[in-house]
Order: sequence, then C-alpha cells, then structure tokens
Amino acid sequence: MTRCRFLVASCVGTFFYVLIAVFCGRDGLWAYSQLMDEKRSLSTHTASIEKTYEELLLEKAALQSDMDVIASYARKLGFVSEGEKLVKITGLPLREKQILDPGMVVFHSEVKYIPEWFCKVLGLIIFALVYLVLLLSDFNRGLIELPNRKAHVNVIRGVPVYDMQ
Repeated sequence: MTRCRFLVASCVGTFFYVLIAVFCGRDGLWAYSQLMDEKRSLSTHTASIEKTYEELLLEKAALQSDMDVIASYARKLGFVSEGEKLVKITGLPLREKQILDPGMVVFHSEVKYIPEWFCKVLGLIIFALVYLVLLLSDFNRGLIELPNRKAHVNVIRGVPVYDMQ
C-alpha cells in the first residue's frame, strides 16, 4: 500500500499542477482570452485606419486624373478659369473640410497569468496533503503501526548467576 499511496498522491498533485497551468498559466486559457480581446480591439482599429486609407487613395486618384475634381478644388481655393464668372453667395454655411482621423497609438498590454513556480508549489502542496490523508487513512485502518518508544529489553537486576556444570 505504501507504493500505491505515493503514486496516487503524486498523480493527484501532477493533475492539479497541469490543471492550474492549463487554465491560469502563461500559455493557458486565461492568457489566451486576454490575447484574443487585444486582437479584436487591434482588428477594429486597423479596419478604421484601412478605411481612411482607401478614402485617401480614391481622393488622390481623383485629384491626379479627373479634371472636374481638380476644378472644384481650385474653385474652393478661389481660382476661376477663363470665361467663368465668380458669384459668391453669402449666408450659406461653408462646407467644412473633412478632417481625417489618422488613428492613435495602441500599446501592447501585458498579459496577466499565474507564474510557473506558483503552479509547481501548489502541485507539491496538494501532493503532500493527499499523501498525508492517505497515510492517516491507512493508519486509521490499522495497515500501519508505529513502533513502541520503549524498547522491551530484559534486564536482570542484581548479581548474575550462571549455571555451570
């Protein structure tokens, strides 16, 4: 029963160590969920920046090739071409120029997890507790007996008498 007790206790301690490491360890499920949350936030941030980039690319292409777009921007700046008459109407709200958001810096956040040494120590503590429980259980059933502290030694008091023939 001694071997079985040690094996059972070591298996239970190892099992709890692995459980804690899988759920709360450095590469565990808790850390994985934190990384997935950060990935989602970065993906949405990246998507908004890519949308702004696409709009700017379209505007650049229009400014490089479309003469009507170039003429409209020139009119906004106050230029007129030959033969055109400029009529300014007051009282209408000015169409403000669109200010594009270039995004903001997003820093990596540290992942929270339980250190490996803590998982190992907890596994060893659980091993010791299970071993102690099994040891006390065997002692209670009578499978283990403690030696008596008083050694029974026959001591002859007085003068020894030898039987000689």
